[in-house]
Amino acid sequence: MRALASALLLASAAATAAEEAPAPPPQFVFAMHGFVSGSIYYQDGNLGPSEGQQSLFVNNQTPTTRAPNVDRLVFGGDVRQSRFNFSVAGPRVFGGAATPKAVLEIDFFGGFGSGNYGNASLTPRLRWAYAELDFGGGNRLLAGQTNDLIFAMAPTSLAHIAFPYGYGSGNIGWRRPGLFGFHTFGSDTKMELAWEVGRSNWADSGAVTGSANTGNGIGQNTVGSGGDPYGFSFGEASGLPAVEARVTVSSGTTLTAFVTGHWQRIDRSGVNATPPASGTTNTNLDVIAGNVGAKMAAGPLTVAATAFTGKNLAPIIGDFLAFQPNSVGDVHEYGGWVQAGWNFTKELSLWGYIGTDKPNQQDAIAAGYTKIQNVTSSALLQYREGGFAVGPEWIHFYTKTRGSGGATTAASRALDANLSANQYMLTVNYYF
Repeated sequence: MRALASALLLASAAATAAEEAPAPPPQFVFAMHGFVSGSIYYQDGNLGPSEGQQSLFVNNQTPTTRAPNVDRLVFGGDVRQSRFNFSVAGPRVFGGAATPKAVLEIDFFGGFGSGNYGNASLTPRLRWAYAELDFGGGNRLLAGQTNDLIFAMAPTSLAHIAFPYGYGSGNIGWRRPGLFGFHTFGSDTKMELAWEVGRSNWADSGAVTGSANTGNGIGQNTVGSGGDPYGFSFGEASGLPAVEARVTVSSGTTLTAFVTGHWQRIDRSGVNATPPASGTTNTNLDVIAGNVGAKMAAGPLTVAATAFTGKNLAPIIGDFLAFQPNSVGDVHEYGGWVQAGWNFTKELSLWGYIGTDKPNQQDAIAAGYTKIQNVTSSALLQYREGGFAVGPEWIHFYTKTRGSGGATTAASRALDANLSANQYMLTVNYYF
């Protein structure tokens, strides 16, 4: 009997120990992040590339075609920037040297659905899709699609996150498939060295010429249609990648500063064609850009600024999304913005912004561009607590345009217009 009691006691103790032992960690760790966003707005102008959360400038108009002139105020709502990020991290590989991770991120700027109610049946849009190897110690390698390094900082906003209003007023850079490396050094003061080797792009819908080329920078359904007969963009036809590099220095949350550069070659004759002589029609182009910026926080005050300069920047969302025709050479451009924010409390803050983007006027006229400068200013009153944020936002767009595709005759100059429009938005976001 005593032996039986001892056996039962040992069995009970073993069962209790088994219950108290922690379960082994899962081999795969799944996560979902992002935010849901809803904006309601009034606007009093024709804005592009589209209305609401995607507005960056005033659309092309002239004094004789300017519209709306009366009954200008429209009311709308927008949820397209809502974003969902799915990731999974797996067991370590290469003998435990690296942790693999996969990331997929979408939003809803892919376009409207079909039918009379398509503006409420939105199409998803791929933002990020990459595999990552984290070797620890601040060393990571990414393969797939993510943001360009040259897009290093966006202005604070609630209504314009997926399409920051810095585009068209001081920001450049988009996304591309490629290889990316990040290497961080230091402890209190950190330095990150990053590099990118990716796909070169140019006018995704092909070699459309003249003002019809405007608006193709974000991409069309058929890559290369109307351009290279083999279906390649003229960036791919160069046989060379787009490359970027960035150096970022940061000191805690007090100061961050960066400098970054971009280069790619464009072969506007396409593949299976003899490259033309330098300076002639269809000659090769180089896309070159440099960008610097900094952000500083001191007590309740935050100040951020960035500036860029370069040439032929349509592939990285410069030149107001317009690609010059094959017969036109370099188009130079510069831009920059500054923003200041003041925290009245931990949750309540006020932000002011102004930025500009300006192609070289002679280059823009030669390219047939209608937009020759844009200035965007904004004010945001934001309440943010945890993942919840709400606030009214006012954005003013001022766009200088040239009539008749930038022609210089007196008749065409009479069609020049200085356009302005406003958005008044109330946005509620929940971040998770």
